[in-house]
Amino acid sequence: MGEYVAHLLVTDNETGQVYVDTTETGEYGEYRYFLIQVWYGQSFSVEDGTLKLVGSYITAYIDNLSFGDIVFPVSFHFTNALTFQPLQGVTVKDTDGSVLGTMDDGGSLELAKGTHTLTFEKQGYWSVTKTIDVQGDMTVSVEMYPSSAAFRLENFPAEIKIPENTIYELTFTLSPIQTSATYNTYLSLSGLSDVIEVRKDGSLVSPESGKYYLGDISSDVQVSIKFEAGAVGQHGFTLTLTSNDAIMSNTYTTTKQVVYQVEPLPFSVQMPSEWQVGQNELRISESSGQSYLITAVLKDNQGNEVWSDSHAFNPYEAYTFTVNVPSEGSYTLELQFNGQTVVYSVQVNPAITLKTKTLTVQKGSEGTIVLHFKNPSSDVQYYTIKLSGGFLPKAINQSISVAPATEKDVSIAFAVPDKLTYDAYELNVAVLQGNATVFSDKVAVSISEGSGFSLFGGGSSGGKTLYYAVGALVALGLFIAAARRR
Repeated sequence: MGEYVAHLLVTDNETGQVYVDTTETGEYGEYRYFLIQVWYGQSFSVEDGTLKLVGSYITAYIDNLSFGDIVFPVSFHFTNALTFQPLQGVTVKDTDGSVLGTMDDGGSLELAKGTHTLTFEKQGYWSVTKTIDVQGDMTVSVEMYPSSAAFRLENFPAEIKIPENTIYELTFTLSPIQTSATYNTYLSLSGLSDVIEVRKDGSLVSPESGKYYLGDISSDVQVSIKFEAGAVGQHGFTLTLTSNDAIMSNTYTTTKQVVYQVEPLPFSVQMPSEWQVGQNELRISESSGQSYLITAVLKDNQGNEVWSDSHAFNPYEAYTFTVNVPSEGSYTLELQFNGQTVVYSVQVNPAITLKTKTLTVQKGSEGTIVLHFKNPSSDVQYYTIKLSGGFLPKAINQSISVAPATEKDVSIAFAVPDKLTYDAYELNVAVLQGNATVFSDKVAVSISEGSGFSLFGGGSSGGKTLYYAVGALVALGLFIAAARRR
């Protein structure tokens, strides 16, 4: 007698049915089909060839019991892994190489319950093999790479959202599709201007003419790209990997479009209209209704911390940090919160500049130097200017004040001795605020022998000489005029 076969069908009605109760003769003998009704809510199990209805007085013992295949519809979503465009005409093969079908994106197959290893093929693309476990209706996503590409970009974030002005680190795995095509690999980034660093397996990669050399890649490596997000809105850039085969006869290009969304910060930042040396007010207002800690850090252009402070914000709270800037120059202000870092560039322009770097004067004349003062603060600033050194018998001191939110030029005059040993001297200029020196520089003074006057001397040199020269010219003109009248 042949094998007893039961075909299981569970419907949406109040009963489920196991189809049997028919006798049929086949190649291996007689096949019998039993019909057993299973009521709604009742469960059943199959153990050691026994069909058992739990909770029922019926227990059917059937030798060599087996069920026919249970099949489910499996849908497939085919996309280009680099452009995310849907693909058409993909051939699906089973483990033994038999073709199960050729379909477009969104197509489906009826597959038996259980594990299946499928291979997906399309002309112009690398084949993909996936193992799936079918336990019901399901959708399988298949990303296929063009055959011109040498790498898979795995563990790549599906969606990138970044708060504005924050530093973001994009990390993914670079996996060779064919190791014979991954020699002499370079990474380039187009459309991403604020790149901070690129790393391969944690090691910093220095740029070479705008590209990053990753070398020969024979196994999976981790690549990270750290960059600063810009303004609110959608942004994107192009990531390109170029590589060669071992003899440099073929070039492979893997290009991926990266799109990211920059979102508003959960707080507002009000900075000084112009940063200055000394104290500056930085006001932050929480606007999202959350509680978190914000740490503000000021770093110099070498990355060294020169000031920091923290504050635990309550929902909708405003707080003012007093940022102390030690000197003029370029700085970076970081606001750290919830594991993220917001970055701002801070430029502290000189409050004092020496406008007269060089000066030409004559012996026995006068000279003048000019300094420019700028006060962006809301307080009056008081300074003492000190001019010393060179041929000056003693230092010249002059006290000044600069009104809030103003700027002005200040002149310091000095006398030039009649007798000098050298034809060039150096004067020291210092500006003090209280007892602290906030500015220092030097003036190169050249001594001109001349003939008593100079119309083209630098700076304020010999005011008397100029008057004499003008008087002599006027007298000469009058003499010539009188002669002509005769």
